[in-house]
Amino acid sequence: MISDYSEGIRIHELAKKYGVHRATARGHLGRAGVSKRPRSMSAAQIEEAVQENVDGQSLEKIGKRLGVDFTTVLNELWLRGVQMRDPHSRGR
Repeated sequence: MISDYSEGIRIHELAKKYGVHRATARGHLGRAGVSKRPRSMSAAQIEEAVQENVDGQSLEKIGKRLGVDFTTVLNELWLRGVQMRDPHSRGR
């Protein structure tokens, strides 16, 4: 797991590969003394994500375009106080 993380594999991918929860994978790495990588979204990417969210794009689509997990996008938008849409209120 440590070597995979060192090669750039993301936490959620490690968790899936090793059949554990993301928190468990993070815990194993932390106990092994592995330093966390820096945030995965730049300030410019966060601004793009904010605008795309306002324009109606889903977090999943934004994340795929930026190469990050949708939860990363969600967390960054939440930290900036962006109002999230109710996913059940969308027209179908």
